[in-house]
Amino acid sequence: MYVRISGRVRLNAHSLNAQGGGGSNYIEVTKAKVTVKTEGGWAVVEVPAITGNMVKHWHFVGFVDYFRKTQFGNNLTKRAVRYNGTRFGQGETTAEKADGTSIGLKEESTVITNFADADVHGFLAPKTGVRRVSLVKTSFIVPTEDFIKAVEGERLISAVKHNRVDVNEKGAIGSSEEGTAQMLFSREYATGLYGFSVVLDLGLVGIPQSNTAGGSVIDPDERRERIRSALLALVPMLSGYLGANLARSFPLMKVEEFIAVASEEPIPALVHGFYEDYVKSSGSIVENAKRLGFNIMAFAHGVDFVDDAEKVSSVEELVKKLVELIEKGSTGGKG
Repeated sequence: MYVRISGRVRLNAHSLNAQGGGGSNYIEVTKAKVTVKTEGGWAVVEVPAITGNMVKHWHFVGFVDYFRKTQFGNNLTKRAVRYNGTRFGQGETTAEKADGTSIGLKEESTVITNFADADVHGFLAPKTGVRRVSLVKTSFIVPTEDFIKAVEGERLISAVKHNRVDVNEKGAIGSSEEGTAQMLFSREYATGLYGFSVVLDLGLVGIPQSNTAGGSVIDPDERRERIRSALLALVPMLSGYLGANLARSFPLMKVEEFIAVASEEPIPALVHGFYEDYVKSSGSIVENAKRLGFNIMAFAHGVDFVDDAEKVSSVEELVKKLVELIEKGSTGGKG
């Protein structure tokens, strides 16, 4: 199954990606520059951003959580169980599974057979030179084009002052002379309507990229569970589990709208939710792809998409429908 999702979420008072602040008492949110089309031409604007690296990490976490519950749960790297996405180190020619079994890293087929996280989220084994491109591809999440224009001049980022208390051995807040004190620090938070886009090439699960013609090298039941876990991981990620500082400022997040397409064969990506016309432009892509012979199922929430798009009430319902297709035997792709 190949899935593409683009949409928009409202994020208030979030601090999901931080940069800088090392050695200081001021922690900045990550910022990126985007190009916005205006009536007078073009403008380059700096906006708060959540990196694709951060989004992908939280999809990885969700995938591990769901896959760990299956009967194949030991087919993960030992690092994955600790949510460490590094997978393989610089000098490693072998790696441990969750149950402690040692596996050689000389062949892609061996790696993906034994490590579901390396299969779905890709890997690089520097020592042996074996690699695999991730089947999960995530963009930056950034404020939308039309939102930026609508609030022109307004600050999307504000700083909030916090205090961190250090206590003495008696449990009391002491003085700086005693080595205990109340330390003040500031952290930036951002607000806005944000666009996102995700690509899931799950039709390649279990299939070595070095020999796609050979089909899947894993058990069909495990392949189905890997695909199912990758789909389920979208649910926590798009409900707020997708960044830093969650313990103290879980984001005020609400999915406003999204569009999605799915197929058993590779299909074009949708236009990123950043763009004002992403629904219309994505609709043109889908309709033209169908004329070229692509068999595409379309879904929509909160917007009118292509004529045959099925309306869904939430991300959870979308995932439920995609998982049902998997469980009926439509696992997508070869193998």
